Amino acid sequence: MSKAREEINQTEKDYWNEGKLDRSKIKKLRRHAFFYSYKREKKILDKLVKDFNGKNVLEIGSYSWTFWFNESTKPKKLTCINISEVELERGKAHADKQNFPVEHHLMDANNLTFEDETFDVVFGSAILHHLDIEKCINHVHRVLKPGGKIVFLEPLNMNPIYKIYRKLNPQERTPDEHALVTSDFKLIKKKFTFDHHFFDFFSVAFGFISLKIYGDKNYDNWINKIGYRLDVFFSKIPFLYVLFARVILFGNKK
Repeated sequence: MSKAREEINQTEKDYWNEGKLDRSKIKKLRRHAFFYSYKREKKILDKLVKDFNGKNVLEIGSYSWTFWFNESTKPKKLTCINISEVELERGKAHADKQNFPVEHHLMDANNLTFEDETFDVVFGSAILHHLDIEKCINHVHRVLKPGGKIVFLEPLNMNPIYKIYRKLNPQERTPDEHALVTSDFKLIKKKFTFDHHFFDFFSVAFGFISLKIYGDKNYDNWINKIGYRLDVFFSKIPFLYVLFARVILFGNKK
């Protein structure tokens, strides 16, 4: 029997409020595997967040903006939501230092309570896969103004290797999260135009080799660079999208 949404929400809330996730095992590999892809990710996001300037912006989440925004990013207003009080407070801790208004609301992203056509942009980082994708996307579509923009950075779960890893390491994720698959893309495409940048397949394999050779240091090396360059090349081939671990997806309200 599938869980009720209320039960799933409570579990998500408890995990984040109580800090139950343990990702210590994967951190060393990430420092190698993602060393160059994080730089590519930042360059792409820097271009995308230019569209946030002077706009009413909603983050599904509470502090990813502190990583995404740069010194020239200045929305008209930033609104952040989270189901977790602890995560929300983490965002509030950064808000007073900004030269633009920031609001925080304790709210379920599956049931946004904002008025229709409130925002110009909705974005989030590693958040959709914790939600009921269809419900959330319908609400995001509703609260966006005509032609409004979405930007999301999400993990993927289409590669069988990653599926196995997730099964073997449940401590790294909440029990009901579901990294995105092709059917989720189809739901998003119903409501939005759809573009993307895929990350991290070869970089993970080469990062593993690099970690074994160099240990938890010297991430800027030729092995990681080869994996990164292979990713950039092969991520442009549509039938290989299923191999990759992460995606930046963006588009506009239909």
